Parts: sequence; structure tokens; C-alpha cells
Amino acid sequence: MTPVRAPVRAPVRAVIPPSKHARRRRVRPGRPALPSRLPRLSRRVVAGVLAAVAVLAGGLTWLLLFSPVLGVRTVEVSGSQGDTAAAVRQIAAIEQGLPLLRLDADAITERLRALPQVESITVERSWPSTVRITVVEREAVALVASDGAQWLIDANGVRFAQVTERPAGIPLLEVERAAADDRATLAAVEVIGALPTDVRSRLARVTAETPESVVLHLSGGRIVIWGSAEDSDRKALVLAAVFGQPGKTIDVSSPSAVVIR
Repeated sequence: MTPVRAPVRAPVRAVIPPSKHARRRRVRPGRPALPSRLPRLSRRVVAGVLAAVAVLAGGLTWLLLFSPVLGVRTVEVSGSQGDTAAAVRQIAAIEQGLPLLRLDADAITERLRALPQVESITVERSWPSTVRITVVEREAVALVASDGAQWLIDANGVRFAQVTERPAGIPLLEVERAAADDRATLAAVEVIGALPTDVRSRLARVTAETPESVVLHLSGGRIVIWGSAEDSDRKALVLAAVFGQPGKTIDVSSPSAVVIR
């Protein structure tokens, strides 16, 4: 009979946890270990820093908003002279010593737009103490008679200045109602702007009963029938080419078939 052997068991090893003092803090690779305790600022230091910041902020606010150190000392007006420049300064009404940061450029621009002779206006701050106002004045292209007075109008049909006599080089414009929203007025001023220099220098009067019937009356009695303002650039080139030819009337209303008689 074969003897039975008892199974051999592997020895059991007891896992003894490391002692509290033997444990080590794990450190992620690539990152230095941080000290276990950060130094603490005292309450007095923190309070002092906050107070210094508050003082600096208050001083900066006073300097920018209330101090005359960065206040207006000079107002420069460019783009206009004489009466217009004086009117710009008066209507702008910029207070000397006013801190530049408190300058309301939009409000000043809005006030200056009320000047009829001003086409556009720009108001800018120039540190530390200057305000620059740039003016673009309207340029007269014609003279219209309205309500017993004579007015200069610009390329947009805007009446902007009353005069007692027609300036040299400015033609008289005859339309039913001279206004910026009148189609006949806008057609006439567009034609005037497209004219060759030689023709424009001789222009005495422009009539436009309708937007399609612009007629130019030159000094010496010569007449140019222009028609509408459509294709004005081409009509101007054709007129310049035939202007030296004899004839009292030149019809360029159809630039491809000019008639001279």
C-alpha cells in the first residue's frame, strides 16, 4: 500500500506596514516637491500693501479726472480760418483747465455740426494738454437765389452761406427748388463737378427744369445741352474734344451722337 503524503503549503509572509515615520511623500515626476508649509504674511503687511494700492489708485484718479495738470491748455483749429475758425472755437466752448479725460468729444462734435459751412468735423485729445479740432469746410459749386437772398451751395446741394454778390468762378444755378433733396438740384451740381476745367471757367449759368434737362450757359452766349447727369464723365470727354469747333450750341445729351449747330 502506497503511503499518502500531506500537501506542502507555501510559507506565508506577513506584510508589515511601514511605520508612520518611515513613510515618504510621493513626488510626481518632473515636479519639485513643495515645502509642507508656506510662509505666512502678517496681517500688518497685507493691510499696508492694500492701503498703498488704494492711495495710488486715488492719486491716479485725481490726476486724470480732477487735476489741472493734464487739463486743456491749448485748442488747435485746422482746416478753417477767419470767421469760421472763430465760430468753431466759440461753439466748441472748451473750458481751459478741463481734464482731458473728462472732455466730451462727441458732444462737441455734435454742436459743431450745427455750423452750416462745416461739412465734417473731428475732435481729438492730444496729451498732455491739447485739443485738436479738424474742420472740412463746404466748397461752393453754384449760387442760387431763394427768398430774396443769394446762397452758395455745395456739391451735395446744401445751402451754407449767404452772399451779396456772386463770387468769381461760381455759376448761377436756376432750378425750381434749390435743396439737398431736390433731384434737379443734385443733377445740376453733379454736372458742374464733371465739367472740364476749360468749360467750367467759362460757365455763367446752369438751368435744370427737370433732372433730365440740364443746360449750361457759357460766357459769350454759347450753350451746351447736357440732358441728365447720367454718363457725365463720358459727356465731359466728348465736350472737351469738340469744344474748339465752331457753333453756338453743342448737344452732348447723347454722347455717341454729338450735335453742333
